[in-house]
Amino acid sequence: MTDQQIETYFNINNQLSERTVVSYKNLFTKFENMNKNIVTQSQTNIINYIDAFEASTNTKLAMINVVINLRRHYDKQVEKILTRKLQLMDDYKQIKNVKKEEKKGDLPSAKELLAHENRLYLDGEWTGFIITHLLRVLSTRNKDLDLKIIPADRSKKKGIPGDKQNYLILRSNNVQVIRNSYKTVKMYGQKKNLAPSRKLNKAVRQMIAERDLTLGKDTINLLSTKAGEGMGEESIAKKIRKYTFNGLSESDYNKVFTSEVAEIKDLKKLEKISKNRGTSLEVLLQEYHLDS
Repeated sequence: MTDQQIETYFNINNQLSERTVVSYKNLFTKFENMNKNIVTQSQTNIINYIDAFEASTNTKLAMINVVINLRRHYDKQVEKILTRKLQLMDDYKQIKNVKKEEKKGDLPSAKELLAHENRLYLDGEWTGFIITHLLRVLSTRNKDLDLKIIPADRSKKKGIPGDKQNYLILRSNNVQVIRNSYKTVKMYGQKKNLAPSRKLNKAVRQMIAERDLTLGKDTINLLSTKAGEGMGEESIAKKIRKYTFNGLSESDYNKVFTSEVAEIKDLKKLEKISKNRGTSLEVLLQEYHLDS
């Protein structure tokens, strides 16, 4: 298979997200040692190649998915590859279950995360408080917290078509968070959440003052470099871990709060986490409930 053939595939399947295209291209390069012939090679050769490839089971599954989609596009057989995919999925599930068991003893309780959040507030660590508070109340991922802070008189209530910016709108006594860019936006669309917390409102105002910025005049990003510039996704993840309890990831935070709510069987709270995060209840319980 040539690079031109995969470009043709992307042109025809132009509904694929930019992130998916980049991922496919990266995975495609992993077949260089077989000259990228994932269309012309036999299914057995492809399976043997992936099995021998030095990578995690999750990466091998991603490689198989690319192969299946491209071979189907070019009307090539995939039955054997599909069978191997099912086997790898079962292997992956078992690995995840083992990791879940290991995580149970490592992760803190929801009370510990809340205590850490409150301590950040008492210590005047405003950025850290804002981050951990939003992780808790809105079940956000890393990219969700790439927020531009604007005053209410410049709110994006109606929204602008194609806007990919996330906003934190500072109101009189609370804040509104608008997400136009997050992992599952194509499925769930723009998300608007009111965070009715005076402490959060105060923290945002104090953070702005601490940075010697003016709301509505200066560009203010919740997560930014020392120069006040925006950050890439990997840098955002590192920045968030700087403030979380013991450097936990946003995924770990969600696991803690999801597991706590699932344990008391509060369906309404589970549905709220599902809606806030942009994740189905099924995925939420499978991926984030440590006892499932």
